[in-house]
Amino acid sequence: MALAADREVRFTQREREFVYGVALKYVKDEEEAHDVAQEALLLAYRHQKSFRGDSRFTTWLYRIAATTALMHLRKKRRTPIHVSTDAPIEDGEPPRDTARALESSPEDVSASAEAVALAARELAAMGDKYAAIFALRFVDGLSEHEIARRTGVNASTVKTRAYRARAHLRRRLGERFDLKAAA
Repeated sequence: MALAADREVRFTQREREFVYGVALKYVKDEEEAHDVAQEALLLAYRHQKSFRGDSRFTTWLYRIAATTALMHLRKKRRTPIHVSTDAPIEDGEPPRDTARALESSPEDVSASAEAVALAARELAAMGDKYAAIFALRFVDGLSEHEIARRTGVNASTVKTRAYRARAHLRRRLGERFDLKAAA
């Protein structure tokens, strides 16, 4: 279906459902899939002139939906979760994150504190350049490009240092706490 340059795209119900299905496949949550589908359809509408007709229209639409869903997941992964102890309790149940925090045993809390202390020592042993990059990337959730701008270091160097620091910590914490995922 080649689009004429002067013709606007009007998405059919079938195309809207197709985009929603693609979004749902990636985000696995109906409400989020609706948001992602809406964003994908908006992007497709805005960039309709970029459809060249080399492939089927649904293939082009699929790529937009899939990319939008992946970007949504990436952004969601980077967003830090803040748990408030002042959160209202509804129906006698504490919020999910608060409930998980309340279920921690003293042993879990002690192990977590020990892991944090070990991580801090290991990062310090690697040097300031790794510790700073690790904190900005994995604690503050900044992108490699944002860190590069802030630190004046090349983005590829930021990526390498973040990877090395994370791999080192994973290996050392795995050795210390007998984690199979450390390998």
